[in-house]
Amino acid sequence: MRKIRSILCFLLFSLALVNMPFAMKNMAFASETELCSHAKSALLYDKNSQTIIFEKNASERLPIASMTKLGSLMLIFDAIEKGTISEETKVKISHHASETEGSSAFLDENSEYKAGDLIMTVIVASANDSTVALAEAVAGSEEGFVKKLNFKLRELGLRDTSFVNATGLPAFDHYSTAKDILKIYEQICDNEIYKKYSKIWMTELVHPSGRKTEIVNTNRLVKFYEGCDSGKTGFTNDAGYCLSASATRGDMRVVGVVMGEPDSKTRFAEMSELFNYAFNNYENKVIFKSSKPLYEIEVQKAKQKMVNVFPKEDYVKFLKRGEEFEYSLSYKLKDKLKAPLKSGEEVGTLYVVDSKGIVEKEIPLVVREDVKEIRLGDIFTKIFIKM
Repeated sequence: MRKIRSILCFLLFSLALVNMPFAMKNMAFASETELCSHAKSALLYDKNSQTIIFEKNASERLPIASMTKLGSLMLIFDAIEKGTISEETKVKISHHASETEGSSAFLDENSEYKAGDLIMTVIVASANDSTVALAEAVAGSEEGFVKKLNFKLRELGLRDTSFVNATGLPAFDHYSTAKDILKIYEQICDNEIYKKYSKIWMTELVHPSGRKTEIVNTNRLVKFYEGCDSGKTGFTNDAGYCLSASATRGDMRVVGVVMGEPDSKTRFAEMSELFNYAFNNYENKVIFKSSKPLYEIEVQKAKQKMVNVFPKEDYVKFLKRGEEFEYSLSYKLKDKLKAPLKSGEEVGTLYVVDSKGIVEKEIPLVVREDVKEIRLGDIFTKIFIKM
């Protein structure tokens, strides 16, 4: 019976793809006033510069359906980092988990699955049964997991989010906002486990019994939008159709959130419009890279006469396309700077100053190689070579 259900779900999902407009990849660019006209709430964000490009009712509390799982994944990844579980941990499927309603990986009750396989089905197929099973593995029960999750949200300062369950199934007092969803997404988007699975379009889960379930990504944009690297869908009657997703082109990575869309097609279309608007109108201009030295400085008692110093991080400026950024650089070194120095050690501060003379950014300056102290023997060697 489970196998038949799995096949039917796969066929229905495939049929829906037939109606996917080809223009999803290269949709005409919308103006800002036309963006997300159907969504109850929306947000567009440039990740590198942490700039909000567009927002619509982004602080309004709304039901979020399965976008809840972004928060659940955040807590699961925390547990892996702390060593509570690992991807290899065997998770036994409880009756509660196996009978969870909604999207499913069709897990076998009382069977044991690797946590990594369950995580994959949550990220790719939004599997409710896998989410509950992982919640139980992390906290002993779904209820205990949700308590930990809400505590974590408060630690992050997310006062407009409240979770009642780990999956996003309809429940009173279960809500979030586009702005909070963005902050939750930022907690997991660079996690290596998340990145490993977020781009998968289609795969299969092999159950302990040998039965196989086709797993298809609920986020169509990973296949149909160039540069889309992750996303999380959601739908209930109360929440409407929701989606958070990110896309990368060149040095620019943008994140979008849409909530309360009237149907699935509109959800993906309006997210694509958000991405297109960002890539068409803005760019991230690399001002300098952390891999390239900016200055040569003298370090007291150093074996080498001049030492290269580097900015500790890249500096990328978010600009409208065609806009120029006029700036100057200055720096201040630490007092009494002398060898020895270790690779990565901070030696001063770099200042990025805009055309009005305002310091826009302060970045530490570091050395990228050990700077050794000159020895008496080194001095004699230099004298001898010069003779």
